Formats: sequence, structure tokens, C-alpha cells
Amino acid sequence: MRTSRLLGEHKDKSGNHDGCYYYHCLSRVIEKRFIFGEQEREHFRKVMRAQEAFSGVRVLTWTCLSNHFHVLVAVESAESAVATKDKALLLEDDEAFLARLKHLYEPKALGEVEKLLKHIGQGSALPEEKQKQIAKVKQPYLERMYDLSCFVGELKQRLSQWYNLRNGRSGPLWEDRFKSVLVQGEPGLLAMVAAYIDLNAVRAGLVKDPRDWRWCGYAEAAAAQSRARSGLLEALGEADEANQAGPGWAKAHRGYREILMHGAVQRRDEEDRVVRKGITPSEFEAHEACGFELPKRALLHQRIRYFTDGLVLGSAAFVEEVFRRKRRSLGIKRKIGPRVPRLEGLGDLRTLKDLRGSVSV
Repeated sequence: MRTSRLLGEHKDKSGNHDGCYYYHCLSRVIEKRFIFGEQEREHFRKVMRAQEAFSGVRVLTWTCLSNHFHVLVAVESAESAVATKDKALLLEDDEAFLARLKHLYEPKALGEVEKLLKHIGQGSALPEEKQKQIAKVKQPYLERMYDLSCFVGELKQRLSQWYNLRNGRSGPLWEDRFKSVLVQGEPGLLAMVAAYIDLNAVRAGLVKDPRDWRWCGYAEAAAAQSRARSGLLEALGEADEANQAGPGWAKAHRGYREILMHGAVQRRDEEDRVVRKGITPSEFEAHEACGFELPKRALLHQRIRYFTDGLVLGSAAFVEEVFRRKRRSLGIKRKIGPRVPRLEGLGDLRTLKDLRGSVSV
């Protein structure tokens, strides 16, 4: 029996919906086949950024490897002030609406939509009727915005279509549905999850520095890609566009690199065998000598399932609040929601799903 996907839900004291929610999403290629090379990963980046620009879902960071991808995204609730204002603008402004569609659609398809909107605008119907007709045309597109399932589902669908056509194959490309973990929007925790994602290639032994893996958010940010920097600044709690190229970014970058390098240190067992790939302690010391500013914290000695299977990740209070709202739909019989990870160094962090049994490293 599949577990219901958890989506953020919040009402303020007046009963109005509002809020921005963060999710760590993961999806794997069917049968875990290693089919993504450089061209496939570059196409993933292109499609993901186009889907981001169309949907309004913000990518904080991401990575794409040979058989799976991770994304950490921020999704405004459909009823939030941000989403409501954006959709109202797109409903009223045909030029802005077509500009959003341009990120996903070819000129021919875009031209058909533009032609239809012009036809309605030039018709003889009353202004009120024209507005209804225009809304009918735009509504299917607007409903796909600020929606987590649409963002990831369409990303996977577009990649499948492209890959199958390019390789003369048919059938599904991905394992069933994607996994998602609802993450508490606290900067320290978001930074931890972001670093976990950016360190995937290091843990796989593909590179020793995540900056050298081109297909991740951190490498984009290090190369001065503005969207990537904005995403990491938001994860670090410093979402200010003015910081993208100035002293603010430089300071945030040093702090984030410290988190990354702590998480990149290889791990050895009692017999001195490497059980997790990464940089050596001496290599870490060399990075440290370059001037990290944040206190030393071994934040990322985490095991994979806490980030991909925990269902909800956050403080005990955050997990309990989600549990209280979703307990019935999830079919959980226990009375207390937060589960304590069997791992040192996580402090107050809790998950909703109990992972204290067998855990993959």
C-alpha cells in the first residue's frame, strides 16, 4: 500500500490559506538503470529550469546523476498571496501569460494560443463574456502552476518523451511515482537538506568537490548562475537578490562550503576501510585553511533514508503538527507523531516515518 503524499497546509487566524512549503523530491530511473550521461543530464537541467520558470515552483538546489535526481523546491500554496497575485496578473495580461508559456511550448503551439486569445479579444461578445472565454482558455495552464505534483510529473514526462524519441524506445522511464519529503522551512534544516543533495556525486565517488559536478545547484551557483544562487540563499535564510554577486553572497558561499566540506569527509570503519567516499581529513583541513566562517558542524553524517523516506523532516513540534492534521488520511494508529532517528548529531530533528530499523548508509 503506497503512502499518501504529504502537502503543506496552513490557515492563518482569519481562516485564510497562506504559506510557502519546502519539499525534497527524488525519482529514480526504472530498474535503477544507469542511462543518464552528460547530454541527458544537461537536458534535465534545461527542462527543469524551463518547468521552474513556467510553474512558479522555485528550485533551491538539485542534482542529477546516472539513474536518479533530487530537487529541493519551494512551493507557494495555491491560495497564497504570491500565487493569487501572479495568477491574477497572468489572467489579465495576455503578453505576460504567453511569456510564461514560452518556457515550455514550441512557437507553433504558442502561436495557436496567441491566435485564439486575439480572436476572442477582437470578437463582438460583451467584455464580461470575453473575460469568461479568456479565463476558460487560460485556466488549464494556471491550474498547473504552484503545484508540486505537476512540476515533478511534467518534468519526468518531458524527459521520458525526449529520451524515448532519442533512443528509439517506448514504455515508462521512471520507477512508479516520485518520493517527496515535506521539510520544515527553517534555514539551518533547509541548508542541511540542500547540502545533502549537492553532495550526492561526492558520496558516489564521482568527484571530491561538489563544485566539480556540473549537474547540481551548487556547481551552478559557484559558476554565478543567478537562479542557483537565489535558491541557495533562500535555503540559507538569506534570500536577497542584492546578495547574488556582492559581499552577502561571498559570505554565504563560504558558510555553505564549510557545511559541504564537513559532509564530504570520507568515513572509515574500525578496520580503516572506506565505507563512504569523499575527501580525506587532510584535504578537509586544506579547505578549512581557506577561511570558513561558520562554526564547525558535522551536519551531514546522515544516512540516506532520513532524507528520502522520512515523509516529514523537521522539529518535533513541526512533525507533530503535520501528524495531527494528516493522521487519519495516512491511516496511522499511534498517538504520537515524531519518530527519533537512530543517529547521533541530529539534535531536535525528527521524522514522521519510523526508520529505526534497517537503514541504508
